[in-house]
Amino acid sequence: MEDGIEPEQSTETGEAIAEGEVSGLMPEPEHGHGHEHKTGIPWLDGVIAVSVIFISVISLVVSIEHGKSMEKMVEQNQKLVVASTLPLLTIGGSMLDPITNKPLSRLILANNGVGPAIIERFEIRYKGIAQTPDTFMNSCCVQAKGKNGLPMVYSNVSGMILPAREARDLITIRPIGSDNKLIQAYEKSRNDTRFYACYCSVLDECWETNFDHKRPQPVKECKVSPDEKLW
Repeated sequence: MEDGIEPEQSTETGEAIAEGEVSGLMPEPEHGHGHEHKTGIPWLDGVIAVSVIFISVISLVVSIEHGKSMEKMVEQNQKLVVASTLPLLTIGGSMLDPITNKPLSRLILANNGVGPAIIERFEIRYKGIAQTPDTFMNSCCVQAKGKNGLPMVYSNVSGMILPAREARDLITIRPIGSDNKLIQAYEKSRNDTRFYACYCSVLDECWETNFDHKRPQPVKECKVSPDEKLW
């Protein structure tokens, strides 16, 4: 009976040795690697942690400020592009022929801006009523016309593009012989004559103006009705 017990004890001992050998070959991993950057000095570890947070916050602030700077730069570039294409319509006139030095009356539409003006709508109103070239002179000056009719030259500008620093004669009236009555009548009618325009730039920025020496007012678009009397 004793001989049968000894092998069982030997087996248990062998298993224990084997387990010891295996555990010796495969040691349990240490679980302290999460603290491998710590110095072991509490106050120094605290300073390092605070420094890391501070640097992260500074980096975030710098990134946000950089983004704002880029947005401002883009906005400024857009304003420069708009400014470089800005048209500006003005109304002027002349009472003397520069070639013959004789009296005449010229109504001039000029683009004093730096970009082309796309004239969507131009109106001349006499005593509050919109006029065409035909009706305008008959409304203001028919009494002064001579036997040969109205010696007037006019240009339609609605729908045209007026380049920067260029002008177009809207109305030109020359005397009939030595008779200046028509010119005088027309000049007198200017007190009751008003001008209106809606025009756009090549970037589709649009403005309305009544040529009252104030800045043109920006609008989304120039609306033109089919029944409007345009010049």
